[in-house]
Amino acid sequence: MYQHTYSASLCGLEGIPLEVECYIGGGLPGLTIVGIPASSAIASRERIRGALKNAGFTLPASRIIVNIRALDAGRQPALSECGCLDLPIALSILACDRQIPPALLEHTLWMGELSLSGRVKPLLGALTIAKSVSGILPNFTGLYYPFENAPEAALSPAIPVYAVPDLLTAIEYLRHHLELQPVAAPPLTAAPILTENTFNEIRGQNLAKRVITIAAAGMHNALLIGPPGCGKTMLSRTLPFFMPPLTLPDQLELTEIYSCLGELHAPGELIRTRPFRAPHHTISTPALVGGGSFPRPGEVTLAHHGILFLDELPELSRPTLEARREPLEEHQVHVTRLSRNVLFPADFLFIAGMNPCPCGFWPDRKRCRCSASALREYYRKIDSPLMDRIDLILQMEAVKPDEIDQPSGLTFEKAKALAETARARQKNRYHSETLTNSRVPGSEIEGYCRLSESGKLLMREAIPRYSLSMRAYHKVLKTARTIADMEDLDAVRDDHLLEAIQYRADFTEQLAALK
Repeated sequence: MYQHTYSASLCGLEGIPLEVECYIGGGLPGLTIVGIPASSAIASRERIRGALKNAGFTLPASRIIVNIRALDAGRQPALSECGCLDLPIALSILACDRQIPPALLEHTLWMGELSLSGRVKPLLGALTIAKSVSGILPNFTGLYYPFENAPEAALSPAIPVYAVPDLLTAIEYLRHHLELQPVAAPPLTAAPILTENTFNEIRGQNLAKRVITIAAAGMHNALLIGPPGCGKTMLSRTLPFFMPPLTLPDQLELTEIYSCLGELHAPGELIRTRPFRAPHHTISTPALVGGGSFPRPGEVTLAHHGILFLDELPELSRPTLEARREPLEEHQVHVTRLSRNVLFPADFLFIAGMNPCPCGFWPDRKRCRCSASALREYYRKIDSPLMDRIDLILQMEAVKPDEIDQPSGLTFEKAKALAETARARQKNRYHSETLTNSRVPGSEIEGYCRLSESGKLLMREAIPRYSLSMRAYHKVLKTARTIADMEDLDAVRDDHLLEAIQYRADFTEQLAALK
C-alpha cells in the first residue's frame, strides 16, 4: 500500500516543499524513515510512536518505509527543521493503513513536530514556508499548521491556513468527524511613529548629534570615536526615532526573517519597528554575517531595514571585520556551502563605536598610558578597505563640566525636522520611498551632485591630501548631497563639501601621525 502527502522545511530564508511518501508491505515490522539524517529519523520515529499511542492508535504490524523527497532535487531540508515532518509522517502512515481516509492528504500540506502527548509544537519560519509553497503549489486546498503558527502563516493569503492543535484533532478532521475553519490573518496596521527617546538627555556633543542626523537622513555609515561614557552608544540608539516608519512589505519581510530564527516575541506578531542590533564584540563571523552547515542568517540580516551598531570595533577579530565588507557594499550576504547557496538580505545602517586607544583616554596623557606602538597596532586592525565604506568619522570628546547643565543646541525636534526634509527631497529626486543618497551608485551621484568650479578644485586638492580612493571620493559627494538636502537646497555648496571632507580628514591625519 502506498500513500503520500506534502510538507515543507527551511533552507536559509526559503521554504522548500517536500513530498512525504509512505509504503506498507511485507517484512519484519518496523518503521524506517529515509531522506533525512539518521539522527533526525530516529528521534522522529520515537516521537511518532508515542504520539500515536496517546491518540489511541498504533503503528501497523508491518514493514513501514517513509521517504522524504524534496520537490526541488537540489534543495534538502535543514537538519534542525526535520522535526516539523512528524505530523505529515504520522498521517501518511495512518492513511496508508486505511485507518483514516486518504483523500484530503493529496492536495494539502501539513507541518508540525509532535510531542509524546500528541500536541503539535510550534515551528520556525511559518510565514516564509507559506509564501514559498503558495508560489510553487498553487492548487493546494489548505496548509495545516500548529495552532500557534497559523495566524502568522495566514499573512500569506494565497492558500487557506488551518490551525491543528494536536494529532487527534487532525485525525478527527480527516475522518470528517470535526470541522476546521480557515484562520484569519492578524490585522495589518501602519507602523507606529517613534517619539520618546533619550536624544535630548545627552549633554553637549552637538557635533556628534549632527553626525547622527546626517547618518539617518541619508543612510550614511558612521564611526564614532571617543572615550568611555561620552555618549556613543546612547546616541546610536536614538537612530530608529529619526527614520521613517516601516512600510507593510518591510514589516512582512522582517517578520519572515525573525520567524525563521525564532526571534519573534510571540508567534504571528509582526515586526513593526526598525530593529536595532548591537552584538558584543566577541561575536563570531558566522553569527555576524550568517553561515553554518545549514546556513542561517546572522546579525547583519537581523538588522535589515534597521541599524547595526558594533561597539569596540578594533576588538572584533580580523576575519569578522573583513566579512562585513560585502554586506556594507552589496547590502546582501552570499553564503555558499557544498550542497546549497543561499542569499540573505542585509540592507542596514551601520554605526560603529570605538575608544581612541586601548585604554580609552588618548590623547589625555595624564590618564592614557598607551605606547605609540600599542596605538599603531590598535588602529592597524581597521584597514583602509573597511574605512572606505564608512561615510562619517567623528572624534568625540568627553562632556565638559560646564555642558552638564546647559540645554542642547540641537534638539531632537530640530534634528528630526532636518532629517525629514532631506528624506523628502530624496524621495522626490529618486522617485522612490527607500532609495537614499548613500545607496545611489557612484556613477550616478556626480549627476545629482554637480560641483562648482571652486568645488571641483576643492575635491582635487582633497583627494591626494587625504588619500581618498574613488569609493571614498563618492562617499564625500553623497554626504555633501545629504547636507545640502537637510538645508533644502538644490545646489551643493563648497561649505557642504568642506563639512563632508572634514568628517574624514581628522581621522586620516591622526592615522598619518601614528605612522
